[in-house]
Amino acid sequence: MRFTIFYLAVFLLFTTAKADLQRIPLYRRTNSKSVVTTEGHQLDSGVLAGKVTIGTPPREFTMAFDTTTSYSWVRGYRCKSENCRGRRSYYTRRSETAEPAHKKLSVEYGDSCVDTKLYYDDFEVNGIPVGHMPFGVAYRMSGFDDGFDGYLGLGIDGDLSSWDESHKLYAGSSKLLRRASVIASLAFVTNAYVEGSIDSAQFGMVTTSSTSRGFSQSGSSSTPPENDSPSDSNNGNRHSNSTKSKTAPTTTSTVGSGTFATQIATTSTLMGFPTTQPSLSINPTISGGFGFIKRTISEPDGYLIIGGVDKSLIDGDIEYIPLADPVKGSSRNWDVCIRDANFEHALNIRQKENAIAAISTSYGYITMPSDQADQFQTVFGLKYYENTQTYGIKCSEVKYLPTLKLTLENHIVELPPKYWIRVIDAERNCCGTRIRRGHSTRDWILGTPFTNAFYTTFDPASKAIGLGIKKGQEDDGLAVYQKSH
Repeated sequence: MRFTIFYLAVFLLFTTAKADLQRIPLYRRTNSKSVVTTEGHQLDSGVLAGKVTIGTPPREFTMAFDTTTSYSWVRGYRCKSENCRGRRSYYTRRSETAEPAHKKLSVEYGDSCVDTKLYYDDFEVNGIPVGHMPFGVAYRMSGFDDGFDGYLGLGIDGDLSSWDESHKLYAGSSKLLRRASVIASLAFVTNAYVEGSIDSAQFGMVTTSSTSRGFSQSGSSSTPPENDSPSDSNNGNRHSNSTKSKTAPTTTSTVGSGTFATQIATTSTLMGFPTTQPSLSINPTISGGFGFIKRTISEPDGYLIIGGVDKSLIDGDIEYIPLADPVKGSSRNWDVCIRDANFEHALNIRQKENAIAAISTSYGYITMPSDQADQFQTVFGLKYYENTQTYGIKCSEVKYLPTLKLTLENHIVELPPKYWIRVIDAERNCCGTRIRRGHSTRDWILGTPFTNAFYTTFDPASKAIGLGIKKGQEDDGLAVYQKSH
């Protein structure tokens, strides 16, 4: 009897822990620039976005998930600059719970910038509420892609008292120009944890598309060129004790034309995780410049997991990489120390002292320091595109590219070319890199080509970033493992 009670207690503890996880389905944009309107979607650049309601009465916005800062912001109705067009506006006077903070904050994200006024209002993401949430109302924007109304800040907390007179925040560590830290209560997940809406401040992101998304074994395109995750069959070198990818069954979805289907109901096994999607009533209109297509969805394209790690979505264990210590006077971000970067034996680059790699879910590239990017271009004979700071290569030659091998603090990550190559024009044999030449001479940014390759989890309590191989991942050379010495 005692053993029966013990096993029952363990079972209840396990099921309760799983129930505490919040799984927010994510769907990606189609090649016609339309989106699936549901809890979330994935932008063309690979940036993950979801639905957020703000205010009283609640108003829905599509916000990109951003780990470079904990500052959330949305387009305000007074934002009239060209980059503001086609986005849903937040009206401060239409919300009964809106409260001005009488402060301004400008945030620079590399080549993009937003000027905001600080407000407080009620937020909710997939049933997770945060009351009196501080966020920015944008009155000027420049350099941002279409497809979202603002950013949901998922960075680590800071302290508003360290703002200087410039009231500027520089997102990402590539420029090392952080003049202001972020308010301690800005991060949405942290606020939800403090308010008791979730049981853990740990969160993660995982995409589910991992097979045949750009290159066949011969190097030709196997999917339309707009797809941002092209693939080839170059396996690279694998470590004998690594957490690495394994073969997955292929799944398909059907895309049609016309108006968006009014009902979606699916039951499937996703990455080893049984999912039942309820019927969703789809509103045929939405602001923000989005159109609709008729699409039969067999499974979501990914999940935002809040409250811990969903172990049913990974093979093996999560490998945790400790965060880098912040620069004196700055807040801690999702940054890790980068020690080495090499493309197998073709190019080996020892990194500079105190070099940092910022882990960004709101940036669609892997950015290298400028001098290292120049070496990358020269060694592999690539064509440089000035307008995007990326590089061109013939699709048929992609199979000869080696795996990118990064030493991040005490771990090694192996990223085959399929994760950082995209198809530009398959018929003309034209492909390009998602590796970009940066402005910094020291630091990296590891954007969605990196974060979407893994089950990526962010743990503020242990001050670490975790990487895991997704359940059902094909055996393509993707790996993460701890250094042996």
